[in-house]
Amino acid sequence: MNKKVSIVVRCLNENENLQVLIPLILKQTYKDFEIIFVDSGSTDGTLNTIKNCLNNSNNVQLTHIKKEEFTFGKSLNIGFSKASGEIVISLSAHCFPTSEEWLKNITQPFSNSNIGIVFGKQSPHENTRFSEASVQKKWFSGESMVREDIFLNNGNAAYRKSLWEEIKFDEILTGLEDINFGLYAKSKGWKLYYSNESDVQHLHKENYKTIRNRYRRESEALKVIFDEHKIYSSKYNLKLYNSTLIACIQGFFRGMFYDIRKRKYSKLPFKNLTDILKYRYNQFYGTYNGFNKTIDKNKMTELYFYPPKI
Repeated sequence: MNKKVSIVVRCLNENENLQVLIPLILKQTYKDFEIIFVDSGSTDGTLNTIKNCLNNSNNVQLTHIKKEEFTFGKSLNIGFSKASGEIVISLSAHCFPTSEEWLKNITQPFSNSNIGIVFGKQSPHENTRFSEASVQKKWFSGESMVREDIFLNNGNAAYRKSLWEEIKFDEILTGLEDINFGLYAKSKGWKLYYSNESDVQHLHKENYKTIRNRYRRESEALKVIFDEHKIYSSKYNLKLYNSTLIACIQGFFRGMFYDIRKRKYSKLPFKNLTDILKYRYNQFYGTYNGFNKTIDKNKMTELYFYPPKI
């Protein structure tokens, strides 16, 4: 396959991570690509790092979105609209390719004309919390194949631009804009491919409040997606929401016991019992609130889109 590729990187105060990521992208063996940075108000040196990249390359763009206008879907749509490639990749600023073949591997499946989306493996970074790593390993596992279920993640995912032009990302959802897009693509007959060889290390540096808010906003988005795609009937949705507390309690204990069993084999940090308990509590407390409470929209941008890091 020999198609031009556009790599869209959303960033806010990602200077330290970009200094790792940019060289990894430039070292890729697949050379027909451009990088499009979408910044939402960085103040930490991110813009200087990007401008240095701009000065040294003719295949780099920088565009902006106002902080108060930010959503995940809207920032991606801005980046994708600037893309000149036939394939457009959404890559998180804190997802680091583990191989110089990453770009080649994530674009190769598009040689099958039925495939509209490819999402790659995300391995835990060495500084990722132990429980977060457990979640990543569950979500991103198995051999490369066409997936019948709809799961993908825009931390490391590639799309046909022609498909994006037809669907575009939802600009209102508080998260899961990738899964929502995948459901629409599947309804139009497109295939979704998982590439185990397109691996990145995903670094999550979040405090407990941020973890809780991340799961809350994703649960809020999932409610909308359930209704929009009629995945369950309204009657079933009511039953689902009413049973969320029981499901979250069960999930908390399953996750906690799983982490306790596995932690002795891991070299990852934050594998002590206290951290496992706090992570799993905030994961499922956030999930419960997302399904059962509606946040004040005036607080959404601050809590959901610009949370503090560790």
